[in-house]
Amino acid sequence: MQLSKGFVRTVALAAFVLALAAPPARAQFGGSTGGIAGRVADEQGGALPGVSVTIKGPGAPQTLYTDARGEFHVINLAPGDYSVSLALQGFAAVERENVAVTLGRDTELTLSMKLSAVAATVTVSGEVPVISTRKVESSTAITQDELKSIPTARDPWVVLQSVPGVEIDRVNVAGSESGQQSSFVSKGSTYATFTLDGVNLTDMSVVGVNPGGSAGYYDFDSFQEMQVISGGADASIQGSGAHLSMVTKRGTNDVHGGARVFAADHHFQSDNTPEGLTGVASGNHINNIQDYGAELGGPIWRDHMWLWGSYGRDQINLVTAAGTNDNTTLENFNSKLNWQIVPSNSADVWYQRSDKLKQGRNGGPTRPQETSWNQTTPQNTWKVSDNQVFGSSAFLTLQYNGLNGNFTLDPQGDPNRQTFLDEGGVWHNTYESFSGPRPQRQVKTDVSFFFNTGNAGHELKSGFGYLKSGTRSSSMWPGTAGFSFNGSGPLAGQTYGDLFDCNEACAAITRMSNLSIQNKYMSAYLQDTLTFDRLTMNLGVRWDQQFGDNNPTTILANPTPEFAAAGILPTVNYPGADRPFTWTDWQPRAGLTYALGANRNTVVRASYARYAEALGTNTTGQINPTNSVAYLYYPWNDANHDNLVEPGEVDISDPSHPLSSRNIDPANQGAAVSANTFAPGFHAPRTWEVIGGIDHEILPAFAVGVAYTHRVFTGQLYRYPTGVTSADYVLSGTVSGTLPAAFGGGAYSAPWYELGCSQQNPIPDGCVPPGYTWTSRSGYDQTFDGVDLTLTKRLSDKWMLRGNFSYDLHKQHDTSSAACVDPTNTVPGQSADTGNPTTSYTGESCADGTFVATRSTGSGAKDSVFLNSKWQFNLNGMYQLPLDFSVAASLYGRQGYPVVPYVRVVGDDGYVRDVVAATTDDIRYGDVFELDMRLEKLIHISPTSNVTLSADCFNVTNDGTILQRFNRLDRSNTGNVKEIQSPRIFRFGARISF
Repeated sequence: MQLSKGFVRTVALAAFVLALAAPPARAQFGGSTGGIAGRVADEQGGALPGVSVTIKGPGAPQTLYTDARGEFHVINLAPGDYSVSLALQGFAAVERENVAVTLGRDTELTLSMKLSAVAATVTVSGEVPVISTRKVESSTAITQDELKSIPTARDPWVVLQSVPGVEIDRVNVAGSESGQQSSFVSKGSTYATFTLDGVNLTDMSVVGVNPGGSAGYYDFDSFQEMQVISGGADASIQGSGAHLSMVTKRGTNDVHGGARVFAADHHFQSDNTPEGLTGVASGNHINNIQDYGAELGGPIWRDHMWLWGSYGRDQINLVTAAGTNDNTTLENFNSKLNWQIVPSNSADVWYQRSDKLKQGRNGGPTRPQETSWNQTTPQNTWKVSDNQVFGSSAFLTLQYNGLNGNFTLDPQGDPNRQTFLDEGGVWHNTYESFSGPRPQRQVKTDVSFFFNTGNAGHELKSGFGYLKSGTRSSSMWPGTAGFSFNGSGPLAGQTYGDLFDCNEACAAITRMSNLSIQNKYMSAYLQDTLTFDRLTMNLGVRWDQQFGDNNPTTILANPTPEFAAAGILPTVNYPGADRPFTWTDWQPRAGLTYALGANRNTVVRASYARYAEALGTNTTGQINPTNSVAYLYYPWNDANHDNLVEPGEVDISDPSHPLSSRNIDPANQGAAVSANTFAPGFHAPRTWEVIGGIDHEILPAFAVGVAYTHRVFTGQLYRYPTGVTSADYVLSGTVSGTLPAAFGGGAYSAPWYELGCSQQNPIPDGCVPPGYTWTSRSGYDQTFDGVDLTLTKRLSDKWMLRGNFSYDLHKQHDTSSAACVDPTNTVPGQSADTGNPTTSYTGESCADGTFVATRSTGSGAKDSVFLNSKWQFNLNGMYQLPLDFSVAASLYGRQGYPVVPYVRVVGDDGYVRDVVAATTDDIRYGDVFELDMRLEKLIHISPTSNVTLSADCFNVTNDGTILQRFNRLDRSNTGNVKEIQSPRIFRFGARISF
């Protein structure tokens, strides 16, 4: 570690003392409100205690009083515009209007009252400061103005792309990648959280496997506001990744609503195929996209009860680069009831029903139409919460929420057929199916208490919560009726020497998976924000305990009589396993800000944080024998050359010694225990972070900032063959040759290693252990160093702007042979790898100081995308023209991601290795740029209603940057283009609002 141990101990001790001073608390995964923090003074600047403060806005009016320091605080306010009224006997009343409250922060006000002998009211105005003198975290707020006005593909992942330090695995032109989630990395972290109205919607089944993941999909127009925290998070937040908080709209005292329609069609689409390129049309071409919906909200009982609801539907019909159809329907229904029960207590109930119907998922050059999936993702999400105010200084929030979701993938091909893979790596006939219910329940409470001690003001926050997240999943391969009925039969494979785990033609005999896991998360936090005039200090501590249970399940035998008679892949009755490990972590957080200048319009900030990452249900399931489909590979003679596995063609003369296997011990095929284990001391991945920055408001509502972030990632989830060490590996060979011209040409040469005992004792003699040991990677860490430049201009004087530029370096450091048991430099994400977890590094294996690039595991055939760009920028802006016209634009650019060429080898030890032939920074795709523009016209119907017409042009310059090439060097298609940036297209829209 490069951080001072003395500093860490001091912060931890201070946070621990604070923890003893208050009851246990729970951190929330994300908030759905903002607040107002104000100070009232007389004309000489003296504090005015006892001032009556009335807040009016979307909900019921609230009245409270200033304390001895003349300060007031109100929290749990829905984002929107508010008015603040001040009254004190002997002083003129003050009205402050248009006070903007944004998600996840306190709007700071300084108000002055004048002595007056007569009743009078003074109305004051002015811009609310863009910067906060108390804000420590690195965060980005996306307001309603930006959500409505900036041309985007209208999904949360495109918004994430505009956040400093966040790298996305795809380029979404006008929705050409919508309807499927993006993988992303935030300041080096592959972890992320999604919350909607305070409800955790992170997909816990993919945490630690997929870089980022949401449990559902969203109606973009239902959002009131969004916020992304990418660093410096306080103790209420777990994990180092991007934390995306979204809040939906709500009913107010005014009836309001609207409807919208946006449409893009292939008739308005250009051709951007580079000259001389054949075989690939482009990236995802749009056939047609329709986005429409409506919303309505208003009072049921004015100042007491409000209702809001919305419906949205997206129809996204695409043609992939391989010419396959990819059609997606997203439906979303939202409703929210807010009730001011008594002046001091309010409640809200929220419900969302969403579904995704996708036809042709993952279609592409290697997955023709019949092998693509039809996907459904039905989900019901709900929340009940209550907010209690105790006087003017204490606030309590209670919440109970849950979701019932399912995730299914069914191949478009005939489920009674077998599938096979040809010599070019192209699948045929049909594909694997999957079903995965994912229920979740959560209880949490948060308490805030404001008080003063001498010259110090305190905001003491604490919380406690409990989350229970389940995963039920079942996968199976189809087969020929009568031979592999029930979908549990063999998988035909033409290997041509190196397909799957075979080094000769083989048939993969399979057994379904049937997993049931329940993870449990308990968390608590305590934090004090101390204010001393210009100085603000944040001290906090967070506690997390995470564990999971593997529930009893049954996996059915392969039903083929020929294999059943030989004892191949019998039924397994798994008794379950409770809590194979427990992760318990204490995480100190500390930060400070200092306001400079007479107007306090310059703020210096610094923070320290230690994070423990969340536990994914997939990690709990690594010792579960029902976790994955079991594969046994036997010699296969396709006697009639029909690419089908038929009785008598498979050599099962020695059932316990197949050519190779995956997810099973061939010598004990009916075992009800897994061959995998967890090492002692297995713990959560951890991150240490230091941030320093300065923000300056150069004009009213216009601020710029710069921040430096340093992170150290340790304890990466890691696996290696049980019982082996690096000393057991010997040099087996070298892959060498000449790179194709598309990869720059030139010679390549890379060594590869295998278990030394395999040279004397081949696989049938039991040289190689059947399972893996999962551990927290020791002797290894990653570092991230990044500089972010930001500018923010709130909408005023007819224009708004938000932009940023980031320069980042993400590297690996190895100091121990235990960190890289197999020294072969392999591509991460191989299902049969021998050392690298799915989202591991690329680059020169175990070499100090080489770059980290995270492999995409997102949908849409992005497996050749490796996320690492040293620089990236984004600029969003809008200007209001005369005659109610406005123009808006979004400009995005980044360095091209690395190309990772590799050669597949199969060792005598039975492991398949994809050997990387170049280090991460050697070869990159071209830099990516995209300019999107909008022209909009506002038509007034009445004083409270209008129609807005818009025309958007995406990828204005019609760039055709190559985003992916086939990167396996031992195939005939190596270097061929796999994906190009989608072409220029126009989208037209209309919106009515009242």
